[in-house]
Parts: sequence; C-alpha cells; structure tokens
Amino acid sequence: MLSANNISKSFGGVRAVRNVSLSVPEKSVCALIGPNGAGKSTMLNLLSGVYQPDAGTLTFGGTSMTGLPAYARVRLGIARTFQKIRLFKQLSLLENVLAGFHIHQDTPFWKYLVVGDTGRFREEARELLAFVGLGARAADRAGALPYGQQRMLEIARALATRPKLFMLDEPAAGLNPAEVDFLLQRLVDIAKRGTTLLVVEHNMDLVMNVAQRVFVLDHGEPLFEGTPREVQANPRVIEAYLGGEFAA
Repeated sequence: MLSANNISKSFGGVRAVRNVSLSVPEKSVCALIGPNGAGKSTMLNLLSGVYQPDAGTLTFGGTSMTGLPAYARVRLGIARTFQKIRLFKQLSLLENVLAGFHIHQDTPFWKYLVVGDTGRFREEARELLAFVGLGARAADRAGALPYGQQRMLEIARALATRPKLFMLDEPAAGLNPAEVDFLLQRLVDIAKRGTTLLVVEHNMDLVMNVAQRVFVLDHGEPLFEGTPREVQANPRVIEAYLGGEFAA
C-alpha cells in the first residue's frame, strides 16, 4: 500500500532522515520505533506530507505522492494523529469529529462553514465518538477533556476522513495503563475493519501486542526490520535503546 524508497531529509546541517526505505502492506499493522531523536516523527511527517523529502520517492497504492501536499494525501486515503495533540479546543467533541468529514462534502469547505452542518454526517460522527468511549460527551467542549480522552478524540476525528492508511504518532504518550489497554483494543478493532496501521510508538508493550512488522530507526537511518519477536532479540536494537555497555 505504502512504499518509501531511499527517503532523506535535512534541516540545515542536520540529517534527520537518511536513505530510509520501508514498505507497508495493505491491511497490515506496522510499527516504527527507535530511541529519541531517531527520526521517527520526521519520517511520519514526510509520509503524511507535512514535509517534502530532499531525495527519494513515495508511492501510495501505486500512485506517486512525491511533492503532494498533506491535504491531497488525505484525499487519497491517508490520515494521521500528532505527537502533540491538535484539536479545535473551543469546539464541541461532535464538531471536532464533523470537521474530519469535510473532505467528503460535495460543496467547498468555506460554503459548509457559511451554510452550516446539514446533519449528513452526524450519526457517523456519534458512532465514532462512541467507538473511542466518548459518546456521552458529544456536546462537551474539547478543551475540557482530560489528556487521555483528548487523544481518543483526535483518533475519532482522523477516522472521520475514512482512511485506508491510518498513521499514529506516539498515541500512548501520557496515557495511564488502563488508557493504554483501551487504546490497544481500539487499534485492534480498527485493523479488523480493514484499515492499514502505521504506529510510531515508545511503548514497547503496545508495539509488541499490536504490530505484525516493526521498522527500527537510529540516528535517522534504518537499523533493523522484522517481526516483534525478532526486534526484541536483535542485539543492534538492544544496543541502540540501552547503550552498548548496558546491553553487554
């Protein structure tokens, strides 16, 4: 479904990503891991169109994405969440999710804002809120939610775009164990619906329980690729995370 070939990105003199290639099969669950500063979020920004690569090619479903802006990639079927939550905090939960449906509107978004919501997507929006455990709070202001529930609202809004590929940037960050368990089950349910997942995550329990394939980055370069079990046992991955002396 998604293929990145020899992707590189620099910021001034800093090589954030260097010659990274990865392939995400359709209806799979893949994870992108690595120590802090490994280039994971940069890679996700390159895949989603927030950044454009300095070199390399990107394809989605056989279609070249090189040079496509983020909104065009959403229309192809790519959605994502962010490491730092980005909600419309003064709007209600329902309004936040409805905003995700705007790419399915038959009229321009500015006209949707002027005319208002026709109710076409409200039922589906409420179903998404229920799916992430927020069905009873549809009318509440998004900014009033506790942190963990804001994470889930961002997931519901991204799902409103009806993605074929859903990318999540550290969705378990800041969550307590019960919230991580709930997130894990939601990711499993999303995958069962046929949506392809690519998860950037530090929580190894979540990664090992949900991912079928794991890509490991270190200092912006590919380090290892394999199954969760292979990743856990690989000496180079252990050294990258813990340091050579500690690993020994």
